Amino acid sequence: MFRKTMQLAVVVAAMAVCGSAAAAPGKKGLNLTPREVSGVVNINTASAKELELLPGVGPRSASAIVAYREKAPFKAAHEIVRVKGIGEATFRKIKSYLTIAGPTTIVASKGKPATPEGSAKSTKAETAQPTQKLN
Repeated sequence: MFRKTMQLAVVVAAMAVCGSAAAAPGKKGLNLTPREVSGVVNINTASAKELELLPGVGPRSASAIVAYREKAPFKAAHEIVRVKGIGEATFRKIKSYLTIAGPTTIVASKGKPATPEGSAKSTKAETAQPTQKLN
């Protein structure tokens, strides 16, 4: 019983430490600022600053992407998971913003996170027609 209690205490403590580190404002290297992002990023030509606009990609990951593509350009967007620091979870967050051809058109503004332009799933509230007010 004591052993299980200690294991639980260790897990809770670890979660508390991880949670407070992720929520720490001003922590460098973490892309935690909520923003609305639209457009796409050509991962073969984008600058590190443009790559940092992607959700979950900070300066370290952006630099790693640039260094990786200098060896060989990406042939498919999913190849980005080969870059150290970019895993499947990050890829799922950013895949709709990635391209390997064409210009980088990503722009960000403060606000809530959004989906890439043209791929947003509409909700009932967004597609509902306004009703006329009867007097």
